[in-house]
This record gives sequence, structure tokens and C-alpha cells, in this order.
Amino acid sequence: MPPGEIRRSQNWIGGTRPGNARFVPPPPDALPAALSALEKWIHATDPLPPLIRAGVAHVQFETIHPFLDGNGRIGRLLITLLVEHWGLLKAPLLYLSVAFKRHRQEYYDRLSAVRTEGDWEGWTRFFLACVAEAADDGVAAAQRLFTLTSTDRLKLSAHPAATVPAIRLLEMLPSNPMVTLPLATKLLGVSKPTAIKALDALQQAGILRETTGKKRDRVYAYHRYLQVLTQDTD
Repeated sequence: MPPGEIRRSQNWIGGTRPGNARFVPPPPDALPAALSALEKWIHATDPLPPLIRAGVAHVQFETIHPFLDGNGRIGRLLITLLVEHWGLLKAPLLYLSVAFKRHRQEYYDRLSAVRTEGDWEGWTRFFLACVAEAADDGVAAAQRLFTLTSTDRLKLSAHPAATVPAIRLLEMLPSNPMVTLPLATKLLGVSKPTAIKALDALQQAGILRETTGKKRDRVYAYHRYLQVLTQDTD
């Protein structure tokens, strides 16, 4: 089945078959109506605060489970997009994946309690606690990134291989943490040899790391920056 296509078969969560599964989502023929109702509710006026609505939408999406794979990732992304869409944040900066992972069993238990007992209050308390945790994670990550870029700026400036284009490229790395020679040339607006020198300087300073091991079509990673962004996400 192509990615993004609504499933045409029954799926289930846990167990070896629907009969012994932990949860069985709606059958395929019920998906169009269920997804349509969710979409209409998302775009309708509702008295619930937007943050709580994002949590409710997540539960409903996970309950519908419209795809054969990737429902969890898309459901978490839905929270991020709705928080931005409803104006709570100006950019998609709230990611709950790590918080949900830290409390994985309670996450599953809370979803199950909504489905079996209608315990929306318990889910909402859990969800808001995860939001607060994710916000704290975001602030801590931003502080680590600021410290890292400041340290790397000083390190590169003091390195004998440093060039003005290399320093300029360093400033662009947070927006382009994976960079190639063609991209560096384009970003800097310089010749290929000048871009090569900039990449070499950043490598020698230990800021960029070549990831392919090839002599051609190399890809360079701002690896410590990416480590901060991906911490606890394995």
C-alpha cells in the first residue's frame, strides 16, 4: 500500500489477532466517516481551550488509526501542527515524542482508559503534564544549542585554518545542519574552491563531520548540533 493511503484492511494493537488484541481500531469501511468527523471538529468552533483540543484530537486520531503504519508519528505531529495552527506558538516547536516515550506505559494506559471508561479528565491531566515537560525540554535544548554555537564560533575564530567564508558558513549551519559542497557554494555565494576551504576549516576545527566516507558527493554534518536535537529520541 502506498505511503499515506488509508488502510483497506483491519489492524490491531497488541496480540496476534483482533480477538486477543489490546485495542482494535474501527474497520476500514468506517474510516471515511470517522476521519471526516475529526476534520470537521478540528475546523469548528469549540469552547475547549486549544491546547486541550490538541490533546483530544490526538486521542481521536490514534483511536481511528487510519494507516497501517506510522499512526503514532503522525498523531504526535498533529499535536505540533494544531498548536501552531491555533496560534499558541508561532512555529512548530512543541514536540511531545520524548515526553510520551518517557511515560510510555502511562500513555498507553491513559489512551485505553479514554476508550474503555471515558476518562478524558485523566488523559487531559497526563497530556498537559507532558506538554509542560516538553516545553522544559525545549528550553533546555535551546540553551544547549546556544552554548554550543557560541563555543564553536570561538573555536573556529581561533583556528589557523579559519576563513571569513568558514565563519559565515558556521552561522548558517543551525538552519542547514547537513551540508554538501554545492549547498555550501550556494549559501555562501562563492566559488567552489572557496567553499571547499570553508568546509575543510570547519572539519579541521571539529565542527563538521563528513558522513559518507566517499571522495565525491560528500555530506557534512554539524554532528554535535544534531546530537542535541535528537537526544532521547532513539
